[in-house]
Amino acid sequence: MKKTVFILILLFFVLASAEVLALQRGAILYHTSKDDTIYGRTDALVLPCSTIQMALREMKSGHVGLYIGNGRIIHAVFPTVEETASENFIPQSDLDDGCRYLGAKVPLDFDNPAVWPEERVDQLILLAREQVGADYDIQFRHQKGPYDDGFTCVGLVEYLYEVIGYDITPAGYYSGGVGGRTYTQVYNCETTLWGWIDEEGLNTFAEQVEFSSFQHPLADLLNVGMINGDDGHRYMFFPYTQYLQTTTVAVETDITVSGGGAGSDDSGDGGPCFIATAAYGSPLHPYLGLLREVRDRYIRTSSAGRLFLSVYERYAPSLAALIDRHEILKSLTRVALLPVLGLCFLLLYAGPLSLFFFLVVLSVLSLYLARRRKLPKRV
Repeated sequence: MKKTVFILILLFFVLASAEVLALQRGAILYHTSKDDTIYGRTDALVLPCSTIQMALREMKSGHVGLYIGNGRIIHAVFPTVEETASENFIPQSDLDDGCRYLGAKVPLDFDNPAVWPEERVDQLILLAREQVGADYDIQFRHQKGPYDDGFTCVGLVEYLYEVIGYDITPAGYYSGGVGGRTYTQVYNCETTLWGWIDEEGLNTFAEQVEFSSFQHPLADLLNVGMINGDDGHRYMFFPYTQYLQTTTVAVETDITVSGGGAGSDDSGDGGPCFIATAAYGSPLHPYLGLLREVRDRYIRTSSAGRLFLSVYERYAPSLAALIDRHEILKSLTRVALLPVLGLCFLLLYAGPLSLFFFLVVLSVLSLYLARRRKLPKRV
């Protein structure tokens, strides 16, 4: 009996100590971009040149998220700041593209309750949840919010910690010289609007302050970047700048941070409907549920459907971003989606066979009308 009690007590302390070792709430998570690259880690600070690459955000800037406990994170992604399962920090599609986890960091003295009491961490998490639904700053015009102005991923985390009184990265604009690195890039822009012109740009990477300056032939056209009034240059806050700061220290990650579905959460949602979300203004719109159910039940279950989804998830975000900025495009997209929604409704509630007969009847009717138009008119 005594031996059993002793084993139970020992097991309790083992489990309790394991709980203490869990990743702290408020930890900052980092990962690289496609092909395991991240802007600032190498000397070749090359930004993409074409409008397509810029629209697809292929800037190799990496990503940042905030761990809020219980296997959940909050991060800024298109189209809005979201709370989701930690496994969605690096979705499987990003893993397949070569994105890799860099690690987790926490502020100095984070394990000191005198400096970081639970109440202060609670305040951080509450503030983070208040930003859920804020726009993603796709043009990098504000980057650190607040809510109505939009966030980038690194800007959101920086903002949250600044509000509760901890400055991770010193404020400032790095345009060259001491304090970072610079790289002169010649843009051979055969895919831009003025393809016959090569341009030279000076890109920087700030190691000691928040914002790195950049020059790009499309920056003015697309209005990308924050303009510093002192020198007129455009600036971006890159995740790797924050990652390098000595105001934070690395900690062990003992939660799952990869392998989930892009934009999904615990409900089993297998990925965002980018275009429909932009058209209807919310991922919670009931029509999106209809589209997701058709996707998960029919499209995702075939190899051809999965190929279509992989292409869609790669190129739809840029189109969705364009739709999101123009009310007339939102209206036109909603009209264009009506027949798609009708077909989805038939497929789900009347079955595939009814949808097949409907398409057959529609095809026969279309052929009949086309032939009627070709018949000579009687005098």
